[in-house]
Amino acid sequence: MIIIALLASVLALQDGNRLTYLDESDPYYVSGRFPKLTTPQWVGEEGVQAALIFSIDDMMDTAKYEAYLRPLLDRLKKVDGRAPVSILTCKVDPRDEQLQRWLVEGLSLDNHTSTHPHPLLRDGDFAKARGNVDRCTDMLFDIPNNRPVAFRMPWCDVLNTQSPRFFAEIFNKTTASGRFLTIDSSVFTFLAPRDRYQKYLAHAPNYVNWVDDYPYPYVIGRLCWEFPGVVPDDSLGQRLNKPNSPATVEDLKATIDTVVEKQGTWTFVFHPHNWIKNSQLVELVDHAVEKHGRKVLFLNFREAQERLDKNLLGGHPLRRADGGDNGVRILDVDGDGHVDVVIGNDKAKTTRIWKGSRWEETSFPVAVDEHLRFGIVGKQTVALTAKRAWRFEGGAWKEDASLVPPAFDRSARLRDATNDGTCELLVGSDVYAWSGGWKKQSWGLPKGTAVVDEEGRDAGLRFV
Repeated sequence: MIIIALLASVLALQDGNRLTYLDESDPYYVSGRFPKLTTPQWVGEEGVQAALIFSIDDMMDTAKYEAYLRPLLDRLKKVDGRAPVSILTCKVDPRDEQLQRWLVEGLSLDNHTSTHPHPLLRDGDFAKARGNVDRCTDMLFDIPNNRPVAFRMPWCDVLNTQSPRFFAEIFNKTTASGRFLTIDSSVFTFLAPRDRYQKYLAHAPNYVNWVDDYPYPYVIGRLCWEFPGVVPDDSLGQRLNKPNSPATVEDLKATIDTVVEKQGTWTFVFHPHNWIKNSQLVELVDHAVEKHGRKVLFLNFREAQERLDKNLLGGHPLRRADGGDNGVRILDVDGDGHVDVVIGNDKAKTTRIWKGSRWEETSFPVAVDEHLRFGIVGKQTVALTAKRAWRFEGGAWKEDASLVPPAFDRSARLRDATNDGTCELLVGSDVYAWSGGWKKQSWGLPKGTAVVDEEGRDAGLRFV
């Protein structure tokens, strides 16, 4: 991997390069400064400010999980008759009758790999790693009445087991049977104030699988929704405070309060390993309901996905029925600090702009595919293809012939390489700067570097 350092202020990077993630498979690009996807933007239920997801890992023994989860399930059912918990599953018998009883109650069954390896991408055997994920996906689809949507990487809460390659070459593909998932929940988030939660890193040396103060869903590699888990989970909690500690529970209550204030999504990762009592899980539900009432809605991952597809994306999920790219992009088009939606497929060409409490729609002029590039030019969002270009101005996309690139291929990228708030156009090793038109510069990418290889695959070039 080749890394090019861009000397810059964080603010400049945030402005000119705020859309570069659309061309990458980066699990960590968000932060508290990144545009938000608040719960009112996607939940579709008036008055709800935050979504709360309980997600338990490692299931292989349904009887053990039924005994541990039952108090939590019964407490959740007192809220609205449902028991929305997501069970991240390794290996079970699809014919186990307990699974059907859970599905009727409102649980969902999702993927935690077949054999729980850590790390998954080890021993130089990529085919083995992919098979471990795909077998679990196929097994979950074989459970009657189950529609799995989510994945969690084993040991992602204390070890750096996640990888950009996982998203690009496993998650965003399909199994041999054509099955696929749509949500990952393997990255964690440290909420503000950091000094309250930083202490949990003391027993996870060199742990970097987290983003800063971003309790919202976001997209990785165009096809995957990431639901970051809050810190602490029960594993980090028991390392610092000992198992079943009231101190961990108090910190978790504080994360619920913060997520409600931020109108975010609270995803809690836990295990039936005597790290947190089931009575303490009930205590968390009690706290959320008693303090926040109807401002919170408990969901499982499947329900969250359904609401994203319906209320945020207008019925156009990120992935087509065959698992491919459905021409949907999530970006802050108008620069107001909330993400918007661009749709460009054979069913619709639409831009959905969030206006405080509702969605407003305008057209989008072109199909959205791997060749379309978004960037920032003159503080406006622009969209470029090989022969046409548009600015978002006055609430609509307006064609601008002056933005049409002089050169364009699979390597083309819009990136603010000079940190002036406006993107340059990178094509091959050439760099074009904007000044009323694209002008080729005397400098370019270092010799021997490339954004993509001859087949259009990631060539390992990174800008930091």
